[in-house]
Amino acid sequence: MNSSDFNRLFGLLSKLDSAANRAAQIDGCFQKYHVNSIELLKDLPQHIKRLEQGLKTAKIID
Repeated sequence: MNSSDFNRLFGLLSKLDSAANRAAQIDGCFQKYHVNSIELLKDLPQHIKRLEQGLKTAKIID
């Protein structure tokens, strides 16, 4: 795994966040049953950045 992989992951997370927000606006049931997942999705990039930094510090990735 390298920095490029993390960049692709962040891009995918952005697309997923966009799709989830659009679904929540369009479909009330989606909003009702997936509101917790939508909230967690917003925090995920920060956690992944921390993991990436830790892996760099441990010299596991470039």
